Amino acid sequence: MFDSWFLDMLLLLGCTVGVVFLFQRLHIPSSLAYLLVGVLLGPHTAGPVIDQQHIKSAAEFGIVFLLFTIGLSFSLSQLHALRHLVLGLGTAQVALTTAVIGIAAWLAGSPPAAAFVVGAVFAQSSTTVISQQLSEQGEEHSRHGRLGIALSVFQDVTTVPLVVAIPVLGQALELGLVESLTGALGRAVLAFALLFGAGRWLLRPLFHAVAARHSAELFTLTVLLTCLGAASLTHLLGLSMPFGAFLAGMMLSETEFRHQMEATIRPFRDVLLGLFFVGIGMLLDPSAIPSIWHWAAVGALALLGVKVLLVGVLGRWAG
Repeated sequence: MFDSWFLDMLLLLGCTVGVVFLFQRLHIPSSLAYLLVGVLLGPHTAGPVIDQQHIKSAAEFGIVFLLFTIGLSFSLSQLHALRHLVLGLGTAQVALTTAVIGIAAWLAGSPPAAAFVVGAVFAQSSTTVISQQLSEQGEEHSRHGRLGIALSVFQDVTTVPLVVAIPVLGQALELGLVESLTGALGRAVLAFALLFGAGRWLLRPLFHAVAARHSAELFTLTVLLTCLGAASLTHLLGLSMPFGAFLAGMMLSETEFRHQMEATIRPFRDVLLGLFFVGIGMLLDPSAIPSIWHWAAVGALALLGVKVLLVGVLGRWAG
């Protein structure tokens, strides 16, 4: 008798191949196809249901590999050249969006701490979705593509203190908020220093030695070890795994192996990233849509309008 995990994977692959093939024929983004697969195989619709735990861990690795390839596209010299634009626009966008949406939530009756959380959450953008869309359009290396991803990654970095601050919001500062924020930022700096040192004095000689063996298998294993090792390091430091993978990719972006690394990791990234969108789709309950669709549509349009307006104004101001 087949194991339930094997049957779930077989059902998932069969459904995914069919839906993605149809969506690509219709020139619809593949990410929407994965979302639909998640809805169809999720617990909120009739028909077969797969265990979400079977894909949750694999989906996490998809995000890790995605951020690793994004890091490969951003060398330290490029980030240094864009530092004023990214830091200025990024800080202004996050601060203004948090303030505007937070004030709106506060005026709607939310407590100040809750209003701040709402504003901070909606100030973020999905690096996963942005990168996937730019990649499908072949614009990830364009100026606007690089700037968009850079701003999104900057937002990812700002989530480090936010994730620490949110659980202790509403408490007095003497209970450890300042110390917790300082500790989180200190761990981020430590992770950067460790991976920077490893990239310069360990990983470069390692990849030169591996490349000298002319073994695609060994090179693939080394890339996977590097990516997952960096992700594990930041996880041990209390930071996100994708953040570590991004730092590792950025450290290796100056080497002559960056394009070979990206080509090696891409198949793993694309398949596992699809599972991430499937997992998101499994959380959607179609039966709840009729009662909230109008509020959801108005809220989404208002949020999109506010962010586009703010970023557009800031972009023109920055030149």
